[in-house]
Amino acid sequence: MKKLITASLAVLAMGVSGLASADSFANVYTCKLKDDVEMEAVQAANSKWLKFVNANVEGGGITSSIGTAVVGDNEVFIFIDTYPSLSSWAATAELLDSDAADEIDGIFEDLNECSKNSLWKFEDTK
Repeated sequence: MKKLITASLAVLAMGVSGLASADSFANVYTCKLKDDVEMEAVQAANSKWLKFVNANVEGGGITSSIGTAVVGDNEVFIFIDTYPSLSSWAATAELLDSDAADEIDGIFEDLNECSKNSLWKFEDTK
């Protein structure tokens, strides 16, 4: 478990290292592929999700990455969705609960199962 946390934090740090704003937020999901699913299918679904949220959340600027273990438990992967503000994260959550998101709502259901989720706030060190 310690290796999983260390690997997840390392990938998380790489995923958010390029964020430009003083405060930014990252929603991190720990997931596992379902049987007979390839990572390419998850990447394609994530790309579709990202285009949808950026087209429908005012200001956009949302990014998403998928992290896979280089060392450690390679059965899990993480999504790191970064938001320029807490309000853009909240707007995304509201959008995904709306009728407008019906088509995108179940995009990952047949691909992966996520067991953990956390929202992180990042502040630049001065």
